[in-house]
Amino acid sequence: MTLLSKRFGYSLFLMLLPWILFFFVHPAPAAAADSQDAADDTIDLGMHYEILQDPTNSITIDELIEGSYNSSFAPSTEKYISFLHTKDTIWLKLNAADSIPNREQLHWLEYNDKIENLNVYVVRKDGSYELYKSGLYNLENQPFAYPSMLFPIDTSDVQEIYLQLNGQLPLTIFTKFYTNNSFLEKVTAYKFYSGSFYGFLLALALYNLFLYFSFRERSYLYYTLYMFSFMLFQGTMNSFDVELFGHIASPWLLTKTLGLSCNLMIVFMVLFGKEFLELKRHLPNSNRLLNVAIGLAVLSTIAVIAGVPQYYTDLFITAMGLVVLIFLWVSGVRLLLKGHKSARFYIVGWSFLLGSMIIQALVMLGFVPLSLAVFEEIPAYSAMFEALILSLALADKITLIMKDNRRTQEELNETLEKKVVERTQELEKIQVELEHLANTDRLTQIPNRILLDHVLENEFSRAQIEHTPLSIILIDIDYFKHVNDTFGHQVGDDVLVEAAQLFKSSVRDSDTVGRWGGEEFLIISPSTTLGEALELSEKIRAVFADFTFNAAGKKTASFGVAFQMPGDTLNSFISRSDKALYAAKENGRNRVEFINIRQDTDF
Repeated sequence: MTLLSKRFGYSLFLMLLPWILFFFVHPAPAAAADSQDAADDTIDLGMHYEILQDPTNSITIDELIEGSYNSSFAPSTEKYISFLHTKDTIWLKLNAADSIPNREQLHWLEYNDKIENLNVYVVRKDGSYELYKSGLYNLENQPFAYPSMLFPIDTSDVQEIYLQLNGQLPLTIFTKFYTNNSFLEKVTAYKFYSGSFYGFLLALALYNLFLYFSFRERSYLYYTLYMFSFMLFQGTMNSFDVELFGHIASPWLLTKTLGLSCNLMIVFMVLFGKEFLELKRHLPNSNRLLNVAIGLAVLSTIAVIAGVPQYYTDLFITAMGLVVLIFLWVSGVRLLLKGHKSARFYIVGWSFLLGSMIIQALVMLGFVPLSLAVFEEIPAYSAMFEALILSLALADKITLIMKDNRRTQEELNETLEKKVVERTQELEKIQVELEHLANTDRLTQIPNRILLDHVLENEFSRAQIEHTPLSIILIDIDYFKHVNDTFGHQVGDDVLVEAAQLFKSSVRDSDTVGRWGGEEFLIISPSTTLGEALELSEKIRAVFADFTFNAAGKKTASFGVAFQMPGDTLNSFISRSDKALYAAKENGRNRVEFINIRQDTDF
């Protein structure tokens, strides 16, 4: 899996490298346009305007042409003019002689923002004028599909141009004059750069969608949805909705798309942040607050659709988006300080977007001067770096998850192996104990009849194969019934236990002593001749007769000895020792006997 993640990382890097180089090497569209200003092919009109703010909304173009309000106009001091949300009608006056040096060509006047109602009055030298209606409620007058409001103007005999603006949308005025040639270059550059920018984001989103289907990690899915919602939001900010759907969408909807797309972006931004940082597990309180933010975004969406004044919804959405961004960034920092390495790239990527959104929010709130870069260049570069770094953050997280899983698996394997060894040892111990219980006489703790049969069978076979001597000694405690009858069975058991230990301590390590049954004991003596067995039996008999038992006093025992002989079977061998024991009892007890069936030199 590590190799797979590396290959994904290398593929991502190779896929993005051309785009990164492209954006660093080539100038931004605005910069390209600015470079042509010196040639008077493109003119920023902000500083050329005179401004009149009409709170009565009653001033007419005829009154302006007549000069009734000449003294009410104030010269513009800003390159980019902003009135944000205002109910006033804004009049902009442009003196053609001062602002259009090259009067011999067709010019294009561009108003580069959404506006509900925009009327352009072109006043000729003879006092007549032409009215060009535009804005979201007059998109049918657009010469072709384009995100900006466009006005083709023959400036050869133009004296003044008036722009009349009103509506609920914030009035941010980005206007330029282009010659026909410079406008064609501007459109070409716009198509190229916007296609490259959104193509980059789309490729990154689809790539991470593929990773989601490969890894089934929900962070990739939420990242993909966040990227699509961000592209939608950025597209509505750049008026692509006007360009693509202006001919079919209602003006009412076009005035709402920015608020709706921003709320959607906030929802997926929160879902991605919650899932990526695993806030439900690591920061549950933060997770609950972000769930509230999702609910507020839904309510904000309802408010936008319900027609709450746009000033309030824009203010709320801007403030909420900024708070959510800061909260997610702080959450990432908190997790990083707690040792969660997966948050490191997340914080870097989020910082790009956060910086961009803070600047835009400060502009919307009126704390920072308006600039075209705030709404075009800064968001574009921030989005590019943020999208790239967040994608790398996802790859880094998957790598860390794989490492953690591998380490956990190794620990589990070690634990499992240890447990297997422990259980095996326990089973072996239990098996030994069970075998001991199965083969040991419970009273005397010496081998029982089962083990004696097994040992005797093995020694008998070995003696036959290797032609080595084998002897057995069958012992019976004399008058043992009398002990039970006189002293009770407990004393009898004590005698058996003491007798077993006495017999066991009297033989060699190679001999086996076990309880044959009742008060009978059997000694198996490998590599022992009949004479050696008789000598051992006599020794044990004397020790036993001399021993004083705790409660029963002195006792004696009878011994029957058998020696393995050619032609013996195991049954005949045992039977001979049994007959010898019977003979010892018949001959007065407390003695050693053997049955000599055949003559043998070993006797």
